[in-house]
Amino acid sequence: MQATLRVWEVSNFRIEIGAGTSAGDGDPRPIAISANGTVFTRLLRPGQKEPDDYLNAPADRLAFWLIDNWWRLRWECIPPEGLNVPWRLAHEIASIGSGYAWPLLSFWGEGERVGILARADPPGVMGPVRFLTNSLSFVPSRDFEREVERFLLIAGDESNGYGSQRSVLRALLESLNREREDPEVAAWRRMEAALGFDQDEAPESLMSGMAGLITRYEQEGLEEAALAAPGLDALKVLRSEAEAAETCGLACDLEGATRAAQPFQYLADQAPWLAAEVAARNVRHCIGVSGVLGNKRLGELLGLPTKAFSDPSQQSLRYGLRLKNGSYDRVLLKSRRQEGRRFQAARALGDSIWSNQSAIGPLADSKTSRQKFQRAFAQSLLCPFEDLKAYLKSANPSDYEDQADAARYFHVSVLTVQSVLKNKGVISDDFFSRLEVA
Repeated sequence: MQATLRVWEVSNFRIEIGAGTSAGDGDPRPIAISANGTVFTRLLRPGQKEPDDYLNAPADRLAFWLIDNWWRLRWECIPPEGLNVPWRLAHEIASIGSGYAWPLLSFWGEGERVGILARADPPGVMGPVRFLTNSLSFVPSRDFEREVERFLLIAGDESNGYGSQRSVLRALLESLNREREDPEVAAWRRMEAALGFDQDEAPESLMSGMAGLITRYEQEGLEEAALAAPGLDALKVLRSEAEAAETCGLACDLEGATRAAQPFQYLADQAPWLAAEVAARNVRHCIGVSGVLGNKRLGELLGLPTKAFSDPSQQSLRYGLRLKNGSYDRVLLKSRRQEGRRFQAARALGDSIWSNQSAIGPLADSKTSRQKFQRAFAQSLLCPFEDLKAYLKSANPSDYEDQADAARYFHVSVLTVQSVLKNKGVISDDFFSRLEVA
């Protein structure tokens, strides 16, 4: 059965159920998923020359999967090590299976945004269909929630005949909505998801231990720590990091520099690096610096001695950490190299700006909007694009030697130079590297 092609209106996020040729209960239906004008379910069937926007599968299979994985889809980001198999089972709709062709389409939460990654099937691969879309998109989480709710209500409606277990589906949806409306239960479910567990699968001791730290560190900071090092060891890692920060962390004064970034506002429909660039520009303007930000000026900005950037860390850390301690912060730097320590110290300031000087701020490799903001802020503070462009003066900024020279000049890593150039579209990036900066 082939759905009629249609012109898609630009919408932040949309799940559409088309009319099928059979009204049988639980029969496959045409389903199309799109965002921002991109159709993720676009496919080519054998023997057909024209692509179709709709896959064919029972709507209730997708509905049950969305309910079962709701908390992880909404509140668990891509783990630091990337798209591993356990994560994909909870975030990629191809895991639904059941004898139907589903695309390699993943959803994950980044706080105020939901990421959507579609990967096309390679040409020549044999299968019932070939999905065609390669795309990385982000939509405001409110739009994702609203559209999933709409789809679930339609799929569970008695009059539609879209599923063979509508009463079960409606009961599960009512239970999910009760959890979402209860602040305590919702906080618990969010923490389970951030730790990488399905609901009620996280050990009681782990959850109780994390809950016991909420009054000290607040829910958002604890979730960020869980996402930085998910799994059974998350609480042990957090306690170890906090103890190291309190005893060995560098004492910083970030309050003045945090105020210098104001007014700061992050909108869910913009990339974090855009907000980070504005915040870094405000800080530079406030302290009256252009070009290279040397160790002395950076130390003055952060309330750190210059030797802090050259003294290597003696700790074995899973991530760096900013810990609020009265009127100042303790910052635990993970890197052993000078350019890395400069970068992480700048990230600590970025985290203070993002979180409005919250109690705790991991400096991690995870892919949340907060971590992306930190990294982009540090890049823009230490290596502003306009200054980098003026220094390069090259017709070929993709030349590695030129990038390495610029990195030495600005006292940053080559990776930082490349990230700045990729953000601005000066050099091309590979598909998956955009997960880091988008």
